[in-house]
Amino acid sequence: MDSLLQPPSATAFDAVSALLSAAVYALVALAALAQAPHDSRVRVFLVVALASIAPFCVTALIWERGSQVLMSKTVILTVALSLMVNALALLHFTQIFPWRRPWIRRHGAWLWAGYAGVLLVTALTAFLTPSFEMSGSGVGAGGVGAVSSELATTLIVLILFVGVPVLFVLGIATPFAGLLSLYKTWQTARDRRVESARVTTYWMLISQMGGGVLTILIIPLLRLVAPRGPWSTIAAALLFACSLLMPIAFAAGIWRYQVLDLDPEALPQ
Repeated sequence: MDSLLQPPSATAFDAVSALLSAAVYALVALAALAQAPHDSRVRVFLVVALASIAPFCVTALIWERGSQVLMSKTVILTVALSLMVNALALLHFTQIFPWRRPWIRRHGAWLWAGYAGVLLVTALTAFLTPSFEMSGSGVGAGGVGAVSSELATTLIVLILFVGVPVLFVLGIATPFAGLLSLYKTWQTARDRRVESARVTTYWMLISQMGGGVLTILIIPLLRLVAPRGPWSTIAAALLFACSLLMPIAFAAGIWRYQVLDLDPEALPQ
């Protein structure tokens, strides 16, 4: 149990793989945007890529400077905003790639309300939370005393009334809905024999399922058990592969399978 309470850490492999993943996402998204700047599927994937940069980069910062980088209000808010936008953008992407699904045709306004809500929550949190920066010497047993009672009370209120509901909606419900959308699209492409969409969404599905299982279950379990041997490194390598699989599948869909040639407004018959 004590291993779960340790501050987050990162290895050199974690840092390099995170930066490489961010770079691949951004390069694929920008290249796709240059080819099809007016395609909504490409623009939403760009949002996914941009929202992934901060979470990936913070891993490299933890490796370079230690867990004290997470004691910065600016870092916390930036990463939190990026994760929330990323969750919504992934759902958005799975609802329009390679064609629009029925849900977004009927309830597309909900997504835009979600984006607006995320920005509002972040702005209110930034306004209501006192500014704080903690040095490395303040982390640990002495770090608790460094947090003022005002800040502690504010953080508790925000966690209970904002953090928990947001975590449930954007950390559990939204990713599950996006995964289900991706599965339904793959199923439709398979049944209607749309090979380009079938292959592309299949590998995206593997990427999201594998990354989710590793992030939510396997890696925390390994952190708890702390087994000897290369198991943690293997899990990190698999997570790295899953993170790369999404942009690679998108790139293959564009430049090999010509998925963008499919009409995004027409479901296959």
